[in-house]
Amino acid sequence: MEDQPPKVAVIGLGVLGLVAVKNLTEEGFNVTGLERNSYVGGLWHYTDQDKTSVLPTTTINISKERGCFTDFPFPDDTPSHCTAGHVQDYIESYVDHFNLRPKLRLSTVVSGVRRDDDGRWAVDIQGSGPEYFDKVIMASGINSSPHIPKLVGLDQFDGQVLHSRAFKKPELFKGNKVVVVGMGNTGADTASALCGHADKVWLSHNHGAIVMPRVMDGAPFDHAVTSRKTAILGFLELNFPRLFEFAFNAGCKKMQDRAFNIRPEWKLSPAPPIKHAVPIISDDLCNLLESGDILSVTGVRRVTGPREVELNDGTRLDADVIIWCTGYKTDFGLLDRRVDPTRNTTPKWDAAIGSRGKPLARLYQNVFSLDYPDSLAFMGTVAFATAAFPLYDLCSMAIAQVWKGNSSLPSVQEMNHAVDQQHDFICSIAKDGSAVPGWVRQAEWLAWADEAAGTRVNEHLGWGLEGWRFWYSDRGFCRMLMDGIYTPFLWRLFDGKRKKWDGARAAIEKVNAEVEAAKKKKKKTE
Repeated sequence: MEDQPPKVAVIGLGVLGLVAVKNLTEEGFNVTGLERNSYVGGLWHYTDQDKTSVLPTTTINISKERGCFTDFPFPDDTPSHCTAGHVQDYIESYVDHFNLRPKLRLSTVVSGVRRDDDGRWAVDIQGSGPEYFDKVIMASGINSSPHIPKLVGLDQFDGQVLHSRAFKKPELFKGNKVVVVGMGNTGADTASALCGHADKVWLSHNHGAIVMPRVMDGAPFDHAVTSRKTAILGFLELNFPRLFEFAFNAGCKKMQDRAFNIRPEWKLSPAPPIKHAVPIISDDLCNLLESGDILSVTGVRRVTGPREVELNDGTRLDADVIIWCTGYKTDFGLLDRRVDPTRNTTPKWDAAIGSRGKPLARLYQNVFSLDYPDSLAFMGTVAFATAAFPLYDLCSMAIAQVWKGNSSLPSVQEMNHAVDQQHDFICSIAKDGSAVPGWVRQAEWLAWADEAAGTRVNEHLGWGLEGWRFWYSDRGFCRMLMDGIYTPFLWRLFDGKRKKWDGARAAIEKVNAEVEAAKKKKKKTE
């Protein structure tokens, strides 16, 4: 009797879960995707319920050329910076194109995940009991548990208090005086959306920020990112981290200062380094600060009355609403405590000021369980400054190849040592300021993922024999890959372990040709 393929449960069918279902199915696994909502797409599906979702007005920060899946372009008529509605349509098309719907079970609430005595994974389904799987990928929880800081005196505030997750309709705040807490992309978007509705909007923050426009010199700002520049920055990141930090921040600030006239009273400078806070992408924030529609103020210290908030500088605001734009905590609550990767985390993390109550998981490469690396993995626990769609497409390719046996993991002892080093790294960031638990060194993680997924990108674009052979045989295309648009299709270009996309080269050439044509058209009109 022929061996049956391993049964894999993917819990959560946002983008993270969908790419996992697709990439593991592609490698022959028997995959079932489980989703508590009646729809796929996670936060990209707008809902007016108290669930994390985009707003109808949301525009993506990363261009479609840089932020797509690795083997599925956006439609030609989609603008580079498209709306949330475009993205949701794109996700639905991805599901249909790869025939994933038969693998997906919607409106299915998972209440727990545990290891049974027979070495199987028992997934408890609300209303129907447990189902059993050989392997599990946790792809839920990254944006489901709001992080709300403690604020002295909040219990005496009789106005409205909500997390940005519940902010759906800015018109409901007409005539209110609103304090938006948090200087990040969500805070900037929320404050901007309130303008024209709220009577007054304060944007409260404890640190500065770099603000960048979506478009620079007529082209998406991220089109300036190339494979060559990424490789150079990666070398600096691994060997000269302070120089890397300086170069990256200086480059972002230069783009900001070319686009906007930043005023000192906005308190945006000095901005923290990228390891503490990624740049804000906003076309509106600086204009609204300039017009006075948004007022930039220091962080909130305490509530001093039923409608009064005191700031760190002693200023008191007469406020009706407080909106927390303070992010999320990854939720590991579905897992049995015995396999919860946060149960034995380092005490240094909790002691660091930048940890802010967020859990820190012990995961190899921020992906694999140390208890059961051959059958339990996590999506959404890797972070660096890049687009999410291709990042987790690549991540799930790596999981598929490891579990298929085409790539191997180190010994448990070596994996524990690697996690200890990663935790030392993230704790060193958290002791000085805000830290994202999943933050990794980009170059180091991508090198591992390239090898584990078997994309052979580094082999072809590196300095080894294969790299020179590729350059010699196809110099024009090699130059395009190094200095053209850093497109996700690159990860599907070469023969390797994961499935190659035969349309990758044509898609790369098409994107670069379209971008060049747009540049020439712009020059003619100047």
